[in-house]
Amino acid sequence: MTLAIAAALGWLVVATAYRWLAFSSLSKMCGVEKAEGTGSRPPGDAVALRPLRGAGAQLESCLDSLWRAAKGRSLRVLVGIADPRDPAIVVARRVAERWPETEARIAIGEGPPGLNRKVSNLIQAARGEDPEYWILSDADVRVADDYAERILAPFVDRAVGLATCPYVSVPARSVVSRIDALVTNTHFIANACLAARFEGVHFGLGATLALRREALARIGGFESLLPLAADDYWLARKVEEAGFALAWVPMVVEHVLEDEGLRRAFARHVRWARVTRASRPIGYAGSIVTYDLLPALLAAALLGAAGGFGWMPLAGWWALRAAALWRYRDLVRLRARDLWLLPLVDATAIAVFVSGLFGSEEPPRGHVS
Repeated sequence: MTLAIAAALGWLVVATAYRWLAFSSLSKMCGVEKAEGTGSRPPGDAVALRPLRGAGAQLESCLDSLWRAAKGRSLRVLVGIADPRDPAIVVARRVAERWPETEARIAIGEGPPGLNRKVSNLIQAARGEDPEYWILSDADVRVADDYAERILAPFVDRAVGLATCPYVSVPARSVVSRIDALVTNTHFIANACLAARFEGVHFGLGATLALRREALARIGGFESLLPLAADDYWLARKVEEAGFALAWVPMVVEHVLEDEGLRRAFARHVRWARVTRASRPIGYAGSIVTYDLLPALLAAALLGAAGGFGWMPLAGWWALRAAALWRYRDLVRLRARDLWLLPLVDATAIAVFVSGLFGSEEPPRGHVS
């Protein structure tokens, strides 16, 4: 029993150290307000392409930020909507009227048939367009005014074919949405920042992807993604396999959540987990050791069975986790009233991890499917 307790506590120490390193990587890779040289945008025209489906409560705010970011910056806005009855059309037109100085087009129509309806929408919207740079973003993404300059800055280097940046989820009011956001910000994005920091950039985050025209042509255009579910992952992989470098921009965009309920939120996280497992199966399976709530629970159970203070490992885990996240609270969007949710956040992350071990990639859903 003593050996088992020692092993559990040792695992807890290692997992806690990993988590602290991941959180520090958030600051390193996301916390740069404006890195040196990020204002030097390369020459060439750019189109911000955003597929829409449905009109959530925050869609207008997200579109408004994109139109505002494009104003006076040689950036055209192009939104694609497949269904002529989609309520997103009304929202997009209202935003366009608010920003008449921004050059924009709303492309409405069916795209080619295929597994990925989001990519089909991209294809129909992009017809007749051939900019030097594409900036792809999801419908539920809110951006800053210097968005275009910063995401395009890496293309000064001709070797760069694709650029991506981190995002943080901004919760709605419900407890489920707050847990949803913290799972993304403290696990998914923290791990992505850690990987980019120590392994280099070999992936793309779908909230924002900027793409050089030459790179898109070399991989066969958007059409090459039509039969693939995880289009952001495959886009980055294809561009890298085509011989281009991928770049990380230390700029944070916001993924604005709706109150969609537990089932849909959990399913979205599981889809992301399955994509991660498909791209890095060994690393994904091995990441089980990084979930520090597991050894805390194990140590608590063993200590309790041995007549000790079983609550101490859990109390220590919560105190360390709260201290670590409070240090980076602005980045992870943590508020004092949400500290009690941390055990639920980590329990949800573990459930997502386990679910992600099974099944295959599914076609994306939601606003951009």
